[in-house]
Amino acid sequence: MDFLVYSRSVPPSELPDRTAEEDERLNERHWSYMDAFADLMTARGPTLGPDRDSWTGSLHIVDLPTSEAARAFVQDEPYQRAGLFAHHSVSRFTNLLGRTMWECAGSRDEPKFLVLAHAPARGREPVAVDDLAAPWRDVLVVYGALHTLHGEPAGVAVGVHVPSRGFLDELLTEPSMALSAYRDVEVHDWEFGGRR
Repeated sequence: MDFLVYSRSVPPSELPDRTAEEDERLNERHWSYMDAFADLMTARGPTLGPDRDSWTGSLHIVDLPTSEAARAFVQDEPYQRAGLFAHHSVSRFTNLLGRTMWECAGSRDEPKFLVLAHAPARGREPVAVDDLAAPWRDVLVVYGALHTLHGEPAGVAVGVHVPSRGFLDELLTEPSMALSAYRDVEVHDWEFGGRR
């Protein structure tokens, strides 16, 4: 089953001091760790600050056999072991697009954003893809239902490629996605992850 893991970084002031060489070695350990899961990934990549340069966290959507395996995926990850993360959110994920981010037809050069909407109205499930307005369907990279590890509805995850943050802000008010049904909507600058 698929799990969405969003790992929020510790504040920059709390990041451990490391040399550029130590950073390079840690990055290689992270990528090597993720290589073992590459064929199981639906999406991955860092979230960024508004400057699109500072790192704020990481997204991974990965197919794992159990909730325990998802927790182990988090705990054994090299950035976690090095103290770079403050918090992890682990949810079951239902892929409503039926494809990976690498199969997205959109421009790889456009800015990407990750929208995580939590705490839906009781029993609320995400809108079916076919019921979304064309402006949403045209920009989707990731789209799926979030559930708790026990199976209760927990929200929706949306990854998009759009021309600008302003374009996304207008899109967020478009009614077909029904984001007003969620009490907590967070938007992250995001980019595709993987070896660089």
